[in-house]
Parts: sequence; structure tokens; C-alpha cells
Amino acid sequence: MRPRTMVALNVAGTVALISVSFWLGRDHSPSMLVRWTFLFVSTVLLPMYWSGKVEAELARIPPPVSSQLKRAAVYPVWVGLAALCAVAGLLFERLR
Repeated sequence: MRPRTMVALNVAGTVALISVSFWLGRDHSPSMLVRWTFLFVSTVLLPMYWSGKVEAELARIPPPVSSQLKRAAVYPVWVGLAALCAVAGLLFERLR
């Protein structure tokens, strides 16, 4: 799978998850929509942006580059996914 396709699928899946969570919730106010949008930006878009920046900078480093440093571009995305999973867990616990 190409990186752009993977990014598009991640963004589309997260938009769908957050949209469904917003519309299934009880509060449909503009402030709640802003909160969901902030969640989306902070857990998906910003980490993917940082990951792209890190990857571009790593490409400028002359070889050899250690394997740990090569994986550095993935770390912001992992943090975003972990935050999204934590928020989802809190939401599902709250709904029970």
C-alpha cells in the first residue's frame, strides 16, 4: 500500500469514527463539535504532519542511519493513535 493511500485511509477512518461518535452522543452543540474537531486534529492530523516533517529531515541525513532513527518518523503517529485509543476507552466507559 502506498503511503498516501494509507494516510487517506487513516484520515477517512478517523473522520468516520469521530463523526459517528459525535452524532451518537447526546450533546450536538457547536462547542462539542469543536472538541471533537480538536481531538481529530491533535490525535491524527498533527502527528501525521510531524511524522512527514521528521521523515523529510531523516532523508537529508547521509547514510548510514541507525534503524532506531529510521523509525523516528513513526513515533508521532503512535502517540496520536495511543491518545485516540485512550479517549475512545474513556468515552465507551462513560457511555456504559
